[in-house]
Amino acid sequence: MSPRFAPVLAGSFLLVALVACAGTPPASAPAATPVAVAVVPTPTPVPVPTPTPDPTTAPSPNAGDVDESAGGPNLSVEFPGENLLDVTLEDRRAKAWRVVVRGTGDHATDRLEVVVEAGDVGPEITATDVEQGEVVATIDLSAYTDDTAAAGGCHQTLDVCVDGSSFRFTDDGSGRLRIRLQMPDPSTRPLLVTGGTAGWPGDPFVLGPWSDTEAFPWGE
Repeated sequence: MSPRFAPVLAGSFLLVALVACAGTPPASAPAATPVAVAVVPTPTPVPVPTPTPDPTTAPSPNAGDVDESAGGPNLSVEFPGENLLDVTLEDRRAKAWRVVVRGTGDHATDRLEVVVEAGDVGPEITATDVEQGEVVATIDLSAYTDDTAAAGGCHQTLDVCVDGSSFRFTDDGSGRLRIRLQMPDPSTRPLLVTGGTAGWPGDPFVLGPWSDTEAFPWGE
């Protein structure tokens, strides 16, 4: 081979080598392996209850009255004879007492009302006849210890009478009053008997509100 052809051959081999390198794709880099990241949950705050103060309860007027000294009217009924009632009303704080006999049914607006009120010398006692809601008559029984005083009084439609000589009023601090009532036949005329008392919450001889007892049913 002639020496002048050597460079040409050498150039040819270089070109092949370059083409071979250009035609082979580069090796791809290995895919990255995903790394697991631990997720720590955010703690949920636990509500802390706010302490609530105990409600303050206002004491009742007789909260310290453990022996029931505040009291109130007490009504008791005894039967000394046929169609007779001994009604006793007691309230040691009372300055006035009343016993009321009410009708029922067609006579629901009729009543006999006996009121006893403390006075300077003695009690003042009146018996009032009320019919259909209107005052028909009033009898003064204050001198019940006097033989010349009115012996009592009767209600015209209810057939109820009060015996003036039966009054028993004790001024010993017990606040006890007793009166006797002549009642009609219980099978023919049912009636209701209630009691009530009032005091002097402010000025003397100025009555405060009345407090009434439950009714005693006559003839029911």
